[in-house]
Amino acid sequence: MSTPPQDPLDREPDLDETVVRDEWGEETVVRRDETVVGRVQETVVEEREVVPVRRPPLIWPYLLAFLLLVLGGLGAYYYFSQEDESPVPAVVGQPEEDAEATVREAGFEPRSEQQESPRPRGVVLDQSPDAGTELEEGKTVLLTVSSGPPRETVPDVVGEQADAAVDAIEAASFKAAVTEVFSDEDDETVIRQEPAAGGNLKEGSTVALVVSKGQRPVDVPDVVGTTSSEATATLRDAGLEANVVSVPSAESAGTVLAQNPAAGTTVEVGSRVRLNIAQAPDETTPTTTSAPPPVSTQTTTQATTTEPPPTPAPATVPDVVGQELAVGARGFGDAGLKVAVRYVPSREPQGRIVAQAQPAGMELRRGDTVQVNVSTGADPAAATAVPSVTGEDVDEARAQLEDAGFEVLAVELASASAVGEVISQSPGGGASVASGSLVILYVGS
Repeated sequence: MSTPPQDPLDREPDLDETVVRDEWGEETVVRRDETVVGRVQETVVEEREVVPVRRPPLIWPYLLAFLLLVLGGLGAYYYFSQEDESPVPAVVGQPEEDAEATVREAGFEPRSEQQESPRPRGVVLDQSPDAGTELEEGKTVLLTVSSGPPRETVPDVVGEQADAAVDAIEAASFKAAVTEVFSDEDDETVIRQEPAAGGNLKEGSTVALVVSKGQRPVDVPDVVGTTSSEATATLRDAGLEANVVSVPSAESAGTVLAQNPAAGTTVEVGSRVRLNIAQAPDETTPTTTSAPPPVSTQTTTQATTTEPPPTPAPATVPDVVGQELAVGARGFGDAGLKVAVRYVPSREPQGRIVAQAQPAGMELRRGDTVQVNVSTGADPAAATAVPSVTGEDVDEARAQLEDAGFEVLAVELASASAVGEVISQSPGGGASVASGSLVILYVGS
């Protein structure tokens, strides 16, 4: 079996071969074959073309250079960016204005949002980012600020009664503060509220309610001495009503002799004021009458001449309004007049004269009777019937009245037939007056 010819390029170079490479990469093999033929040496030059082996280009150096460039850029960015970052300050618990100022001083921009909380209104509840976080200057720090406790809607209670309005306010988790004022509205009616209905308040806040206590009281005008029609008009203009009562008087008919309550007394609007009006001479329904003059009858067998009885001496009516009954009664007695006592409800102290039927200075006849109105006081005692003691001995009469719970004032009157006896009394027997009131006894002397 024959050996295939060997490619000259694949065989091992002989020791006598020399490979010469020119500038274009082509090789030339110079082999020296020595054949000793007569000692003749022959050099054979053989040229051959060498096909260069193509290798792939190397890229890892470029990748390495790119990676180093990227890492260097990141390092530079981190280095330079670290110079513009600062820690976020802690502002939780501070008032909103102080917290915002602190954030700005640290180089950041604050932004606030409200949130209901039991904490006081305006206190910072939370912050983002948290305190100590490194943050680029100029970035925003979010502050969560308390808007206070939850708020409720104020109900509408205007026009309701005070009690119902207070219940509605308290049911809405508020407190009610009630203030009473004079008003044309009915008593106990809510006429105003603050805040108005629909407003929002935190629980436990106070709602102010303005409640009517009725119309403002008025002062009774002075109408004594005017005519009945004038007095009625004056009282009506003041918001009062007139209660006209005719009484006997020497004054012109229709003249107001006395009033009750007295002028200047403060009363509620719509109250009635009694007016004692002088009645005409032909009216025969007096409330009080003077005791008739004593009549003496003598029988004679001879013709006599009838003479008119002597005219009683005149008496001037004293001014006793505002005095205690005992003092006023003595004043009338000193003037030769009697009083008829009528107890009436009044704000004046018990036992004080609040009106008199005939005005001070009026001329009457001695022995005439003038009615006086006496206050029972703001809280009068229970009424008791006055015992009738007319005609009894003054001492016995006094004892009966005191036993019945009354005080007694005895005033002496000139009398030839009833010395030491009770001629008359005021209030009269059977009258129902407050226990402890004064009863006046007119006793003959």
